[in-house]
Amino acid sequence: MAPRPRPTLSECLEGRGNNLDFLRFAAATGVILSHSFPLGEGPQGSPEPLTVFTHGQVSLGLVCVAVFLVISGVLITRSWERTRDVRSFVLARTLRIFPGLAVSLLLTTLVLGAAFTTYPLGEYFTAPDTYRFLLRNFTLINPQWNLPGVFEGNVYPSAVNGSLWTLKYEVGFYLLVLGLGVTGLLRKELALAGWCVTAVLSFLHIGRLGFWPVLGLYFGGGLVLYLWRERVRMSPWLAVACVLVLTATSMAGKGLPVAIGSCGAYLVLYLAFLPSRLAHFGRHGDFSYGLYIYAFPVQQTVTAMLGGPMPWWWNAALSLPVTLLLAMMSWRYIEQPAIALGKQQTRPSQPLNSKASTPGRTWYGR
Repeated sequence: MAPRPRPTLSECLEGRGNNLDFLRFAAATGVILSHSFPLGEGPQGSPEPLTVFTHGQVSLGLVCVAVFLVISGVLITRSWERTRDVRSFVLARTLRIFPGLAVSLLLTTLVLGAAFTTYPLGEYFTAPDTYRFLLRNFTLINPQWNLPGVFEGNVYPSAVNGSLWTLKYEVGFYLLVLGLGVTGLLRKELALAGWCVTAVLSFLHIGRLGFWPVLGLYFGGGLVLYLWRERVRMSPWLAVACVLVLTATSMAGKGLPVAIGSCGAYLVLYLAFLPSRLAHFGRHGDFSYGLYIYAFPVQQTVTAMLGGPMPWWWNAALSLPVTLLLAMMSWRYIEQPAIALGKQQTRPSQPLNSKASTPGRTWYGR
C-alpha cells in the first residue's frame, strides 16, 4: 500500500486544529526576552546569543516579528479572498489594531508618563511632545519614542515604547493586500515574482526603503505560501531541510533574512499545523497583541523602579507577569469587544479554527 501523501497547506487551513495562538504568544514572549537585554543591562550589556550566533543578522525580537508577519501574511490574504469586500476588510483590520493601541497609548501617556516624568506635572501636560507622542504613534506615520522627562535616567534612556515601530509596516502590508486584491493582481505567479524582487532589494540595503524589503520578505513569505497552498505539502523532511538552511545561513553570516522569508515561513506553518495539545492554547483569548504593545513600557518601568542595570533575565521575569495581566485585560475589555463590534457590522467568513480559537479571532488576522 502506498503511503498516504502529506497534507497540503490548503487541507491544513480547512482543518479544525492549529497552534497559531501558541505561536503568536510565544513570539510576543520572545520579543520581551529580546528587549530585556538592552532595557535591563543597557546597549553595552550582554550580547543577545542569537545575534552572536547569526553574526549580527537578526535578534530574537526580529525573528519573533517575522513569525507574526508570516502568520499575518497567510491570514490576511485568506481574509481578503474569503470576503473580497473593501469595507469588511478595512473595518476588520482597523478594529483589530487601533482600539487596543489607542488605550495603550492613553495609559502610557496619561498614567505612566505622569507617574515617572521628572517634569512638574503642569509642564508635562502642557508640553507639545506629550501630545505628539499620542498622535504620531496612533497614526503610525512618524512614531515618537520619548515622552518629556520619562525614563531619561534608564540604562536605555528615554524610549517609552520602542515596539510600536513595526505596526506601520504591518498596516502597510494590509493595504498592499487590499490594493492587490482590488486590482486583481493578487495572483500566485505575480506574488512569487514580487517576493523574488523583494529578496534582491533586501541584499542591496537601500537606506531609503527602510525595513520594507526585509519585513516584506516575511509577510510576503506567508502570502506566497497561502496562494500556492494547493501545492505546498506539510512534510517533516522539508521542515528539517528548512532548519538546515536556516542554520547554515546563520553560521555563514549572510542570507538569513531571505532564508527566514522562505524556509522560516514554511517552518512556521509546519509547526502551526503540527497536531498537538497546543491547539487549545488560545481558548481563553489571544493575548499576543496586548503583550506586544504593553511589554516595552512595562520593562522600562521595572528598570526605573529598581534604579539601574540588572541582569536581562531579571528584567524579563519581573516584566512578564505584569505585561500578561495587562494583555489579558486588553483582550477582555478592548480587543474582543472591538472584534465583536466588527462582526456585527459585517458578515464574517468561517474561522480558521472554529473549535480551538475564539470565534472570529483568526478572521481578523493578527
